[in-house]
Order: sequence, then C-alpha cells, then structure tokens
Amino acid sequence: MKKIFMMVALAAMTLTASAQNDPKVWPWDFPQDIEIDAKAGQQALTNQDHYFDYVERGEGFEKKTMIWYNTTIVEPGQGKTTVLAYGNKKEVPNALVIPLGKSETAKKGDILLTCGNRNHDMARAIVVDDSTPTEPVVCFLDNDWDWPNQFDSPKVAEKQKGEKLKAGTFNVLKDGKFESGAQVAFDVNGKLKYGTIVQVSGDKVLIAAFANQLECTTKNKCKLISYKTKFKEGDKVRVIDVTSYEPGYTVVKVDKEHGHLWAKKDENGKIYCFNLLTVMK
Repeated sequence: MKKIFMMVALAAMTLTASAQNDPKVWPWDFPQDIEIDAKAGQQALTNQDHYFDYVERGEGFEKKTMIWYNTTIVEPGQGKTTVLAYGNKKEVPNALVIPLGKSETAKKGDILLTCGNRNHDMARAIVVDDSTPTEPVVCFLDNDWDWPNQFDSPKVAEKQKGEKLKAGTFNVLKDGKFESGAQVAFDVNGKLKYGTIVQVSGDKVLIAAFANQLECTTKNKCKLISYKTKFKEGDKVRVIDVTSYEPGYTVVKVDKEHGHLWAKKDENGKIYCFNLLTVMK
C-alpha cells in the first residue's frame, strides 16, 4: 500500500511539473526560476491558489485573473519556493513570489507595497502616521474612493483615518525604480496600459495588468509612475479608464497626504476620485 501511495504521489508531481512547463500554463517570455532574496519565516505576496487551480485543470494562463495572497515563506529554493497559506504548503515559481521586508521601517508619505486589508491581493499604500515606523498607519491606494465623490463625505473622512500594518508585511517603494509593486504605464500598440510590476529580470518586466492578468513587456516600453509628481487644481491629466491611462480630465482637488485627488471629466463635467498612482500628467 505504501508503495502504491508513493507511485501515485510521484505521478502527481510529474504531472504538475509537466503542466508548469507547458507554454499554456506559462505563456509569458519571462523566466519562472528567477532568484529572489527570501528567508524562511518571511512574509510574502504569492499567487498560490489560482495558480494551482489553473495548473490542475490544464487551463491556459492568458487572460486569467491572478489573486495575490499574504503567505509565509517556509523554504526558499532555486526556481521554486515553498510557502504556507491557510494551512497549505505549496511550491510556487519564484517569479510569483514577492518577499516582504522583515525589518522595513516607514516614514510619513512613503509609498508601500503590502497586502490588501483582507489578507489578499497586492496593494500599495501611503503612510499617514509613522509614530511606530515598523507598524505604520496607511491609507490604501488600490482601493479607490470611487463613491461618493464629494470631498467632505463622512465615508471619505473614515477612509482617511487609515489602517495599521503589522511589522514585516510591507516594502518601502523607491521612486523611479523598476521593482515589485511599482506602478507603470506600458505601451501596447500605442495604448498606455496600466499595471503593477510583479518581477523584473534583466530588461524583462512581468506586470499584473487589468483584472490582475499577467503580461510581459520590456523596460523601454514602460513609463514608471512617479510617487513625487505634484498635482494642482487645473492640471490636465490622464487617468486609468478600464485598461489604460486616458486623457480628458482636469484636476479639481488634491489630497496629497492621503494619496488621492479628484478630477473632472472634460466631456461631461462629472467628478471622480482617483488615487495618485492612477493619474499621470
């Protein structure tokens, strides 16, 4: 019986390995086995469940939504890393593992890469209170304040209070650097699509684009969105509209401290709220 179990387990591992080498499963011109700086016990953002669901069903990855989860690194490896999430250990390609800083400290105004406020999805946040630099209070940027659009809404005031992060669950992003978590606009047939960098390898950039669908491009086709851009009332800007940065908006109010601004759509005069990563001059 033990021998049969081992044979079944070996067969399953072989199937999974062959599936992971299938171009349907990894259709991007980006290496899966990149080196990452990770240690056991470190927190990480990992695309775990969705990745294996697609592998096991033999489905192609193109146009698939990839949700990122807060996981714990169990064993870093060359090519693959074992992570723990919700009691399950799984090996994930290093290209889908983003280690988070174990000893990072943050100051007010810093932009961080962290986990969403429900322990899943890759999220950026701006520090609004650095009283405890290892556990800063942040406003999440990837959760747009879409409604209501009134500047003085009680709901907006509630969001401005922010949330406290746990130590070791964030990376401080550096303006102008190609790194995991950086916001980019990248050219696809003349359209400025938007996305978040997942990993970088040489000149190649793996990006979580619209609906967290992965796309691969090169650095020369990317424009990094600066965290230091100064917006003011009356600026003409591009904002994220569905899949890309589109022109035709005018800034009407800026809340730099909390990482948001309000802009009017020139076509119909409607006012919308955007986080600063979704706006470019």
